[in-house]
Parts: sequence; C-alpha cells; structure tokens
Amino acid sequence: MRQNALPTILLVEPDDDTRPLLTHNFQSRGYRVIVALDQKDAIERTRNGHERPDIILLNQFGRLYRGVHHDRTIDSPRVRFSDSHPIVVMAERYGEEMEGKSVRVGDSEYVTYLEDGQQLMNFLHYLCRDL
Repeated sequence: MRQNALPTILLVEPDDDTRPLLTHNFQSRGYRVIVALDQKDAIERTRNGHERPDIILLNQFGRLYRGVHHDRTIDSPRVRFSDSHPIVVMAERYGEEMEGKSVRVGDSEYVTYLEDGQQLMNFLHYLCRDL
C-alpha cells in the first residue's frame, strides 16, 4: 500500500442494490473504493490500469469462478495489476458446509463464501495488514 494512503478496493459489483451497501460499509471503515459495474467499467475507472487498487473484489454474480489469470488481469482487454495485490471473489451460490470460509485458490487469489458482512470486513482487514 502507498505510504500514508488508505487501502483502495476495486469493487466490481453489477447488482444495483448490493453495490451502494458495500461501498458505504467499506468507506465507513476507512477504505477508498473504486466502484465498477463490470470488467469493462473497471478498466475505465482504473484509468486503463494506471490507478492501482490494493485489493480487487469481484462478485461472482451468476457465473462460475474459473480462476484468475497468473498475469493478474481482469478479462480482455487486459489490465495488469501487481502480483502482490489480492483478488477476492465473493461466491454467489454455495452449500452450508462452505458458509463462513475464505479459501486461497492462488498466490494472492481467494474465494470467500460469506456468512455475513462482518466476515468480509474481517477478511479484507486481514489482507490489508501487509499492504
């Protein structure tokens, strides 16, 4: 993380009801939030990769998680971010046995199976400790 700067989350959230709630919760806890509706919007809002978030948070929203490319891109057209910045995918559908877990699926890639909003806040705080 940049010295003396708040952690920045790139939030890619297509749901009109969820997006403002997440944004408000993150900002009230001291995060700077770049909000995007989809991958194309994320590219534009990060000024084609020139503004670098500390964490990328994606809502799975109706699609299966297929992993994140090792060159740290958000689909085509490609935008590259530092390998050290975490990417967190919020799973949309999962069984009770996964509820409340956050699973590492790559070097800095995670899928989180939310039980409640506090779990997400705790996990993001954990990820930001070394930024």
